[in-house]
Formats: sequence, structure tokens, C-alpha cells
Amino acid sequence: MTKIQYALAALLLLAGATAGAQESMMQNVDYAFLDKLIFLAKQNYPQMHKYEHKLAQANYGVKKAQLGWFEALTFSYTYGNNGQTATGTNGGTITYQPGLFLNLGVLMERIPTIKMAREDLAIAKEDMAQYNLSIEAAVRTRYILYVQKQSILTLRTMSSNDAENAQKQVKYKFEKGEETFDNYSKSLVMFSVSTQNKIEAEGAALIAKSDLEEMIGMKLEDVKK
Repeated sequence: MTKIQYALAALLLLAGATAGAQESMMQNVDYAFLDKLIFLAKQNYPQMHKYEHKLAQANYGVKKAQLGWFEALTFSYTYGNNGQTATGTNGGTITYQPGLFLNLGVLMERIPTIKMAREDLAIAKEDMAQYNLSIEAAVRTRYILYVQKQSILTLRTMSSNDAENAQKQVKYKFEKGEETFDNYSKSLVMFSVSTQNKIEAEGAALIAKSDLEEMIGMKLEDVKK
């Protein structure tokens, strides 16, 4: 085994040791910060407002149905002449008699209408409660995925830096005639692959960050920890 091969092997072992030290992402999970993200999502996510409007609409429907009781009541009045003569001339005074009438048909229809409005309100409350759970789960999932992608990016950045340093050393020895072209080519390939992995990890981390920011309605950098 050549010196460069020993160096590359040592580099891989070093990278493995570094990865082992960073293999758990749990230390990067901030649950207090996660609670803030969930709060922001409930405040800013448009779909949340949709359920809030539906709940308000259902509340209004119950009030409207209850006010409908008055539709069964009708106020009217009658008038008459208590002193009209046989010739048709008025010999007395005109009297007015107010009256309040109850429409039983309308009254009977109002009871199921109110019950239906209350059922609509109950459904709206259940939908709101269910979506609260759904949005909490969605934010948690996106946050954990974001932390995961950030952790992977950190590892691949470290590996890329190690590969770059190794490639520079091989290049220096190759230019001095102390290393073969084959080993120099291998170091270039290793550096290229490591750089590509880092770029892919950067893209995945940015996408995870964007997905999380969509839920909370603001940039993560603007969220105070």
C-alpha cells in the first residue's frame, strides 16, 4: 500500500470517527423552539384561518336560528266603529285592538332548525380540533426533517473539507514528483464526489427549510429563540 493510500485510509477512518461523534441529531432538536414554530403556524398558516372562519360561521348560524323564534310571532291590530248609524254615518269612535299571534307551524319548524345549527357548530369545533392536531404534527415533521437535513449537511461539509485538504496534499506531492498520477487522479475523484454530496445536502437542507417556513409564514432567521 502506497503512502497516499495510507493517507486516504486514515482520512476515511477520521471521517468515520467524526461521523460517529455526530451520528445523533437529537442534541440539535430544540423543543422550546419547536413550540414557537407550532404557535406561529397556528397564527399564520392560511388553512388555519379557514377553519376559524368556519367555526365563526357556525356560531353565527346558531344565533340566527335562535333568533328565528320570533318569526313564529306575528303582531297585528284590528279596528272597528262602536257607534255606526244605519245610514252609514259614523256616530261613534273608531277603536284599535292590537293582537299577538303565534304560528305553531313555524314554531315546530324552528326546533329542528336550531338543533341542526348546533350540530353544524359541533362539527366545526371537531374539525377545528382535528386540524389543530394535524398542523402540530405537520410542523413537528417538517422541523425534524429540517434538523435531519442540517445534520447531514454538517457531516458532508466536514467530509468535503477533509477531502479537499487531502487532495491538496496529494497535489503538492505530485507536483514535487513524490506521488503518482494515478493516486493524484483518485484524490481528485474523491474530492469531486465529496463536493457533489455536499451540494446535494445543501439543496435538501434548503428545501426542508423552505417547507418549514411555508408552515410558519416567516423566515426561520426571524423567529426569536
